[in-house]
Amino acid sequence: MSVQVNQQDADRTMILVVVGSLVAMAGLLSLLPNLENDALSYDLISLPLVVGPVVFGLLLLGVGNSNLARILAFVYGMFMLTLTTLMFFEHGDDGWEGLAFNTFFQEHSYVWMETLGIEWHVGMDGLSFPMVWLTTFLIPVTSLMTWDEKSAGRYHATLLITGGVLIGVFVALDLFMFYVFWELTLIPMFFLILLWGGEDRRYAAQKFFIYTFTASVIMLLAILTMYFLMPAGGYGNAGTLTGRTFDIQQITNAALNGNSNGVWLGLEMQKALFLMMMLGFLVKLPAVPFHTWLPDAHVQAPTGGSMLLAGVMLKMGAYGMFRLPVTLFPHALSEYQDLLMIVGMVALVWGAFVCLGQTNLKKMIAYSSVSHMGIIVLGIATMQPLGYAAALFMMFAHGIISPMLFAVCGAFKHHYHSMEIGDMRGMARYSPFLAVYMMFAWMASLGLPLLAGFVAELMLIVAFWHAYGWWTLLPGLVLVITAAYYLWSMQRTIFEGGDEGQPPESLHGETPPDLSSHEKIAMFILAVATVLFGVLPFIALDMMNYWTTEVFTSVIIPALGGA
Repeated sequence: MSVQVNQQDADRTMILVVVGSLVAMAGLLSLLPNLENDALSYDLISLPLVVGPVVFGLLLLGVGNSNLARILAFVYGMFMLTLTTLMFFEHGDDGWEGLAFNTFFQEHSYVWMETLGIEWHVGMDGLSFPMVWLTTFLIPVTSLMTWDEKSAGRYHATLLITGGVLIGVFVALDLFMFYVFWELTLIPMFFLILLWGGEDRRYAAQKFFIYTFTASVIMLLAILTMYFLMPAGGYGNAGTLTGRTFDIQQITNAALNGNSNGVWLGLEMQKALFLMMMLGFLVKLPAVPFHTWLPDAHVQAPTGGSMLLAGVMLKMGAYGMFRLPVTLFPHALSEYQDLLMIVGMVALVWGAFVCLGQTNLKKMIAYSSVSHMGIIVLGIATMQPLGYAAALFMMFAHGIISPMLFAVCGAFKHHYHSMEIGDMRGMARYSPFLAVYMMFAWMASLGLPLLAGFVAELMLIVAFWHAYGWWTLLPGLVLVITAAYYLWSMQRTIFEGGDEGQPPESLHGETPPDLSSHEKIAMFILAVATVLFGVLPFIALDMMNYWTTEVFTSVIIPALGGA
């Protein structure tokens, strides 16, 4: 009885925190009409979105596992979401069309290591802002979903730190800064898996760290090679010692000038640097055959870790591709276009087929992520503006849908003490809310119309047809396979078991529970976002479309004479 009362008190506290945060968020948004044009001229990225959550999260780690630490972490996450939403509306007054290629809003820079040309340089454009907003959206939603995680104070503080370093990757406009945050993302995720993961968490955490760190070292070698091959001098913030810069904006300008008049750094060097960078990004994505760390990481990670890993961290790989090799080395991209198509197609088809043979829910969803990441690589391989936009929107849509998939898996594990498909049959009878959200998430992932994933898949198929013709039948076949493994798992989990159902033996005869209050709220928010961006995709797609158009106008066409 006392346990039930304590749970009710915890639910009331959580609901009060959520309602209070929403009221505060609405109050801040209501100030929007009163904002002047220079209201966002201050640096609202460095401290509030990057340094702030990291430092605040570290301080909360010192507080311990108190309920106050959990509440403060959630409130700061809501503050970050409110801030990025304000940025979206404020910038929307002028429209994304006013932002030319390689220009950024909320751009600020500070000297860091003057001798080497390293700066703390941040900013956002149509490529990075959707990922920044997505990160700030998922932090409070993930906190809600896993409100009662063990060692709650430290856990929610670690989630907040993870969000800060992830945003650092997306807003960094200096290659040194970009690489620092790229590596920093490994640390909180490593500890999320190690401290809150399953039985084999040590193996999974080590494998995750080794794979991704090794690949990023190769990426670092490419960055340093490019740095020393660039001509010295001619940069606004060149290092006083080297005469070169790590500034992404200046390097991109140099590449644009070099590629429009020839091949910047030479074709063979472009091809080598392209492959080195792409290797680092493909491992993070991940694509076959560099994917084997992902299923282990997902299966052993806590629910919150899986939600952030699938929702944002995997997208770092795709973001890096667009920001660096695709933009800097268009001639190499043209040379390896068909190779990228093969890599993307293998990931797409192979990942889907492997899902058919899985009996573990989390592992099935992990391999489905590998398959869906293949769509992003295929979008790049089309070398079509529509294909690029499809890849970007898939990054965003999958970043909403995949956290819901892993939220469902986490709730299933928490309430039924099992992850095996078929252990619980007739779930609709005992846990109707969990059954409904499982069906919704599964349908969203397989590409049901009017949901966010459908938009990206349709765009990809159209672009792929223009680039590769009848090879489009293979992605079409994958849609059928995806429907097969999702429907099969739903049939065995939700509907079978007769009138009384067949609860798993792990419950020892206890009545199977349904979702708790905080789980219902978190899943509802994710479901609403999935519908919103499926019915009104232009909210995010407009800025992506404009960015991809600018890439082709400024990079692809001047360098290659066409797409």
